[in-house]
Amino acid sequence: MIKYRYYIDNQKEQDWLNKLSKQGWALKKFFLGFYKFEKCEPGEYEYQIDLMPEGVDKQDYYDFMEEAGVEVVCRWYYWVFLRKKSSSNGEFKLYSDRESLKGHYQSIVKFLKPIMYLELVASLLQIPPIFMSNSKFNIFTFIFLLVLFFVIFKSVRRFENRIQKIESENE
Repeated sequence: MIKYRYYIDNQKEQDWLNKLSKQGWALKKFFLGFYKFEKCEPGEYEYQIDLMPEGVDKQDYYDFMEEAGVEVVCRWYYWVFLRKKSSSNGEFKLYSDRESLKGHYQSIVKFLKPIMYLELVASLLQIPPIFMSNSKFNIFTFIFLLVLFFVIFKSVRRFENRIQKIESENE
C-alpha cells in the first residue's frame, strides 16, 4: 500500500505511523511524502522519527540504534524513521526525559528556521517580477512560497511552544 501525506511535525507523523501499525501496516519506505507500507501483525511495531544529531557519523548512529534493538527503516535527508518491536516493556521513546526532549526540539527548530527564512526571501524576490511583467507564474510562485513560509513558521512556533512548556515545567 502506498499513501501520500505531508508532515512537518514529526510527532503527528509518528502518531499516524503508529496508528497504521496498530491496523497492521508497517512502513517499508519513504520518499517526498510517499509512504510505502507492507502488511504486518497489528501493533507489531512502534515508530519514532528522529532528526539525525549534528556531527554524528551516520554508521555510528545506525550501529547505536541496532544495539538498542531499534531498526532503521529508512532515512530521508536528516530525518530517520525508526521502529522497534512492540513489547510489554512500555512505549518506545527516544527522548524519555525533559532535557533530551527539549534538545531534540531545539535541533528541529535550528533545522527548520533557515528553511523558513529561505522561503520568505524566495517569495519576496518574486515581487519585482510581478510588477515588471505581470506574469501569472510569478504571482503563483509568490503565493506558493509565502504559503510554505507560513506552514514552516507555524511548525517552528509549535516546537518553540513545546520548548517553553518544558522550560516552565522545570521551574
